[in-house]
Amino acid sequence: MAESGYDPRGWATPSEQPTIHPDAEQPGTTTKAPRRRDPIALLVGLVCLVVAAFAMASPATLVAVDPRWVLAGAAVVIGGGALLCAARR
Repeated sequence: MAESGYDPRGWATPSEQPTIHPDAEQPGTTTKAPRRRDPIALLVGLVCLVVAAFAMASPATLVAVDPRWVLAGAAVVIGGGALLCAARR
């Protein structure tokens, strides 16, 4: 068995303690900071909900929308999000 490169005697057994890196959290401790709210994700989620509601309520409404306006609106939202991210730093 040692000829193939695998030596099961060198494997860790459940009775041995695992090696923990000094920078890692110790098991059973929590030092997580509270989550921050993400306004950009909220805005994108709300826009998706509105588009889905339009698609379910009246599909003709989405057909009548010019895709160029959608692209322009997406550019405004993405640009605004980039500005918000830059301003938070």
